[in-house]
Amino acid sequence: MVRKKRLLIIAATALAAFSIVFAALTVGLLYYSGSSRPSYHYSLTLSTSGPIEDAVLLIPLPSRYDPDSGTNVTPVNMSLASFTNFDGENISVKVEHIGGIPVLNISADRIDPVYTNRIVPIGIMPGQNESELPKPTHVYSNRYSEETPVLVDMELHLPGISPDHDIETRVPIGVEPLLMPCRVIGNLDGSGGFVDKNHYVSPGSTGYIVEVPFALSFDADDENVLTISSGFLGTNQRWILGWQSNSYSESLRHEFKGPCNGTYPTRGILLTGKGAY
Repeated sequence: MVRKKRLLIIAATALAAFSIVFAALTVGLLYYSGSSRPSYHYSLTLSTSGPIEDAVLLIPLPSRYDPDSGTNVTPVNMSLASFTNFDGENISVKVEHIGGIPVLNISADRIDPVYTNRIVPIGIMPGQNESELPKPTHVYSNRYSEETPVLVDMELHLPGISPDHDIETRVPIGVEPLLMPCRVIGNLDGSGGFVDKNHYVSPGSTGYIVEVPFALSFDADDENVLTISSGFLGTNQRWILGWQSNSYSESLRHEFKGPCNGTYPTRGILLTGKGAY
C-alpha cells in the first residue's frame, strides 16, 4: 500500500510538472505567433577611382510623409550609423533637409580612394589547423598600383530600426519610407533578368522600376568613376512554428564619370511582396 501511494505521488508530481511545461510552451507559442518584429535597414557604399575635390554629395534617404507633423520624416538616425573606410576626420556625413525632403550630405575638401592588395587564398592541408596558417597582410593606398590594385568601398550601415507598426510590404508606395523623391517609371513583369547593367531581379519578382535624383558637385579627372550604391529594406518577421518573414526593398546603383555639378536622375529597383504572408 505504501509503495502504491508513493507511485501515485510520483505520477501526480510528473503530471503537474508536464502541465506546467506544456502551459509555458503554449503561452510562448501564442505570444510569438501573435507578435511581429518589423524593422528597417539602410546601407550605402561608395567608391571613387581617383580623388574628388570640393565634394558635396546629396544622396537620397528613405523617408515618408507624416500627416501628423506635415513633414517628410526618415527612420535614419545617424547616431546609430557605423562606418567602414570613411575618413571620419576629413569627411562630413550628416542628414539635412532640401526642399523639405531628408537627404544624406557627404562633403569634404577632398575624398581620396582606398586601394588594397589582392589577398590570395591559402589552402588548408588535411589535418592542418587554420590557426597555423599565416595571417594575410593588408596594404592600403590612396592610389592604384600593381601592389594595391583592388578598389575598396567606403561603407555606411545602420542596424535594424524598429517602427511601431507592421510594415506594409505589398504596397509600400505612399505608406512606407522610400528613397525620395521617388518616381515610378515602369513595372517589373516577373520574367526576371537584368533591368540594366546595374540591376538584376530574380524571376517572379514583383515591383517597380523607379527613378531617384542624386545632386552631386565635385571636381575630378575626366576618366574618374564615382560609384554609389544605396539600399533600403523593410521587413516583418513572425514566429509561426518557425520564423517567417516578408519584405520590400529598394536599391540604387550608378557610376558617375568625370567631374559632376548638377542633379542626376538615377534608376533603381523597388521589389515588393517578397516572402511569406
